[in-house]
Amino acid sequence: METRIFENKAEDLKKAAELIRKGETVIFPTETVYGLGANALDADAVKKIFVAKGRPSDNPLIVHIADFALAEKFVREIPDSAKIVAEKFWPGPLTMIFKKKPCIPNEVSARLDTVGIRIPSDKTAREFLRECGVPVAAPSANISGRPSPTAFSHAVEDMEGKVSGIIKGEDSAVGVESTVLDMTSDIPTILRPGGISAEQLREVLGEVLVSSELKEDGIPKAPGMKYKHYSPKGQTYILKGSAESAARFIEKRSKINSVAALIFDELAEYMPKSAKLISLGSKNRPEDAAHRLFDALRECDGLGVKEIYAPEIPETGLWRAVRNRLYKAAAARIIEAESAKTVLFICTGNTCRSPIAEGIFNISRKNAVAMSAGLFASGGKAEPNAIAAAAEYGADLKNHKSTQLTYEMLENSDIILTMTESHKLSLPAELNVQTITEFVGEAGEVSDPYGGDIEVYRSCAAKIKKLIERM
Repeated sequence: METRIFENKAEDLKKAAELIRKGETVIFPTETVYGLGANALDADAVKKIFVAKGRPSDNPLIVHIADFALAEKFVREIPDSAKIVAEKFWPGPLTMIFKKKPCIPNEVSARLDTVGIRIPSDKTAREFLRECGVPVAAPSANISGRPSPTAFSHAVEDMEGKVSGIIKGEDSAVGVESTVLDMTSDIPTILRPGGISAEQLREVLGEVLVSSELKEDGIPKAPGMKYKHYSPKGQTYILKGSAESAARFIEKRSKINSVAALIFDELAEYMPKSAKLISLGSKNRPEDAAHRLFDALRECDGLGVKEIYAPEIPETGLWRAVRNRLYKAAAARIIEAESAKTVLFICTGNTCRSPIAEGIFNISRKNAVAMSAGLFASGGKAEPNAIAAAAEYGADLKNHKSTQLTYEMLENSDIILTMTESHKLSLPAELNVQTITEFVGEAGEVSDPYGGDIEVYRSCAAKIKKLIERM
């Protein structure tokens, strides 16, 4: 698909809006993140959003409009409390959920009887929406699960060739998605924290509830409640502890792997120069962290780092939105810097057994970080059947590249585990090396599935998972 690039000028906005009316998809800037838009009243057009993003269709979309007066065309009732909120916070980074009218197709609402409505404050977004003349359904303009786009270049990187047009605007001012406020419940409830804080809403509404950050089953009422989101390619962790203990842990990891640390400026002096340091701004300015977060995660991808460590984030004000995105990027993997261990899995080529072990271990939420290496690694990718077998347990090996074992890895690992006795015997005798079965008190070895069919790999992955559960 050819993607047209539109400049931020009236003539181009008219052309982009014409594409929306014709049932095509157009990316446009907002103050939160860039949105991937389609006519919210056209079910076939909305389906193109899910195709472009690779996003599950049971995740509802937010409908963007230019003016509050338009909302009554698409929702059954606007409570007085919602009118008060709209007067205070619209246009702005706030989405309100209402009971929908039949004109909103199920493709937008994920078959719920509700719909989220938002009026962005970004000038270009408002002008574009007015030119469209129809409500525009728009999630963030990124591949599903990736960090949201806060710059034109991010949108191009993820979506060129997948959408009909992209409007070139400024970087997003807020930098995290809108707050989603459910106005259909007895007490207004925040389903997703964002640019408007719970504290701000309570000043206007009084009582406001905040839902749990993750929803694992059922149909979510708002975007971002169900699936792992915002994830860079590197394994991401929330690192708890003092600046000194965090620095020691990061330095140790950076000796044996490519590591990035997202840090507050005040902590830069503590951090090791061996790690790649990416600023989230001042620890006293949540607006800095919100504005920089997604760009920082994408910068990690550009650097090609394998591990990313992020600081603890408060649960107040705008910080709550930053925390929500970071914890989802890390899939809630939290480790204690002072006591966390480094685990090294070793096999022959680092394309099957040890990467499966690394992947499964690193989603196990243990207070440790695992890596893997091979005695004779060639730098190739994980075997396709290894990727498939690990994925059945939630481990993602698509970006894995086989790594040659080094003495630095052995020297800086707390626990060294091989798949077989012969692997163990090939390592220096003075090191404390065990087979993975020996470590958990079992007999036997983890045999090599290389060359086998998917069932052989599934059996191997199942055995490794059981061993890791016993660790």
